[in-house]
Parts: sequence; C-alpha cells; structure tokens
Amino acid sequence: MGGCCSLIRRKKNDQQFNSKFKVIDGRRFQQLDDSNYVLPNDSDEDERLDIQHIILKNTFNGNFSAPVDQLLRSGARVLDVGCGSGVWTLDLAKEYPNSHFVGIDITLAGVMGETPSNVEFIEYNVLDGLPFNSNSFDYVFARALISVYTRAQWTELAIPEYVRVTKPGGWVELMELGLPRDGNDINIQRLGNAWISIAESKGLVVETNFEVRGFIEQSGFFTNINHETQHVPIGPKGDKHAELGIRCFRDLWCGLKVPYMAVMQVTGEHYDAIVEAAVHSLIHKGTTWEFTRAWGQKKG
Repeated sequence: MGGCCSLIRRKKNDQQFNSKFKVIDGRRFQQLDDSNYVLPNDSDEDERLDIQHIILKNTFNGNFSAPVDQLLRSGARVLDVGCGSGVWTLDLAKEYPNSHFVGIDITLAGVMGETPSNVEFIEYNVLDGLPFNSNSFDYVFARALISVYTRAQWTELAIPEYVRVTKPGGWVELMELGLPRDGNDINIQRLGNAWISIAESKGLVVETNFEVRGFIEQSGFFTNINHETQHVPIGPKGDKHAELGIRCFRDLWCGLKVPYMAVMQVTGEHYDAIVEAAVHSLIHKGTTWEFTRAWGQKKG
C-alpha cells in the first residue's frame, strides 16, 4: 500500500494559501478560531475524499437514499453542504442534467476551474449559516460533517439552516459515519481512541452515524423520515472496493497525523509505525466502517 504518507498528488492549487490556513509538515490545515475541523484541506485530502465517494456509492448502490430520483430527473435545485472535493456534486450533475447543483465548502481549491453548466461552487464557512434565501432548494444533502459541527451546532445551527433553505415538501438527507469496528487490533483501537479524545475535547459527536436520524426526528420539522445503514468493508486484500477502503483509511490516518500525535503523545516515527501496523491488519484481516443515511421531507 505504500508508506504512511505516500499519495499520488493532484496538480491543484495548493500553493494559494491565505489567512484561513496554516501548513504543517507539508499539509494544509484550517486555522479559523471557530473551526472544529481536524483533517487537512489540500489536494491529498481531496484525493482521499474521491476514493471514499467511490466506496460509499458502491456500498449503498447509489449516491443517495432519499426518494428524490424523479425529482432530480424532472429538474430540482440541490445543495451539497460541505462538498469537499466536489465529487458528489459533479457525479450527480452528470447523471441529472435537468437539475441545478450547488456545492458549498470553506475552501474549493480542488474543484476550481471549468464546471458543468448545471453546477456552481461557493466558498463559505457553514458555521456562519448558509448564504441562501429561505425555501431555495428542493433537496439538501450533507455527508461526513462529523468534524464540522459540535453536538450543539448540529441541533441549533445545522438542522435549522438546512430546513430554512429547503422548500416545503423538499428533502434533507444526512450521511454520517462511525469508527471502524475491530476489537482485536490494538493499533486500530489506539487510532480510534485518538479520535474519541479529540471529539470529546471539542464537543463533537464521536460517532455521528448513531445520531443523524435522531437529529432529524427530534427537530420536529420533518415527515416521511427514514434511514439506511451499511457496513463498508475495509479490507482484506482481494476485493477492489475493500482495497480502496484500505487506501482510504491509510490516507485518513496520515492526514490526522498532526492532531493524533498530540493526543497520543508519540513521536512521528512511532505514529508512522502504529499506522503501518494498523494498515497491515486491514490488508490481512479487514474491518468494517459503519455509515448511516437519514432523510426526511420538510413539512409543508
């Protein structure tokens, strides 16, 4: 699988740094005072997000679970909150040319450039709310924002804003994740415990996959609520998508090296050895990664 931090780099605009970011060991991180985000914002992370997208689309047999296929075919306005590399937005825009897609994230270095005519990307910090009029979208989608919102922000900011910009009768879908389930490998456990420590220190939800349906139900804004949970295979070696999962996790752990080293109180060399051992376990034994999609229709 290669060394801990070896990755095929995209030739993107990573040199255009500004006051929103800092560079540590060649990786670009947010440095906003109100940011909870611990992963890098750079082309390596965009590459990992693209791989993650392929894995999740395969596991869930599609890019969404809410009943919006006909809506998208006939023509809808769609918002992708925290769009990252833009891969979900661009994938759906190609499949549904009659719909218009908007992706929003704090930085869009990985997606700047020519885009399809039915796509637009906006740089904006979603912790400041959403920069759209009320009742603007037919479908709002948000995925893997586990490190964006605190528990309080999920219920007091995220859900109310998603509801506000969604049209009556429109749909909101959340897709969130848990920790890899492997009770036997000590190195995978140590890496998971590092996330738990960081999440608890920041007031984040440790495993948002267990919470997203509740966020929708308890808000009182939705009807026709449902959810779908899948266990994403991460290894062992032999299956195409399971092997992509190994690469995704290797690159995830590499991206988290700086914050994880701090909470684990280990040297860089020691951390790399822990990741190497964890990846070895994924290659030979594998594990699973739980994702849940939850969705609801805004009351009219």
